[in-house]
Amino acid sequence: MGAMDHIHLSPQGFVFDHHTGLSFSTNGTGAFILQRIIDGRERQEVLIALVEDFDVTPDQAAADLDEFLHLLRRHRLLPRDSHGGSA
Repeated sequence: MGAMDHIHLSPQGFVFDHHTGLSFSTNGTGAFILQRIIDGRERQEVLIALVEDFDVTPDQAAADLDEFLHLLRRHRLLPRDSHGGSA
């Protein structure tokens, strides 16, 4: 069982945490990021994918990713020490 096995992400961006029973929704970009984290991708891999798939600079992708990772941690969907970032 992996670190993110408790998270279910629907294609529409609905997020369900099986541990807590809490649910969240995210936009397409958030779902894009979260799916890659669930798939076991590291922060740098997610950054590269963001720059390649969206019209965004590396600096903007990094800032947006760090903000999203902070939100995931705040809602306890992601452990504090995973995926680097500034949060």
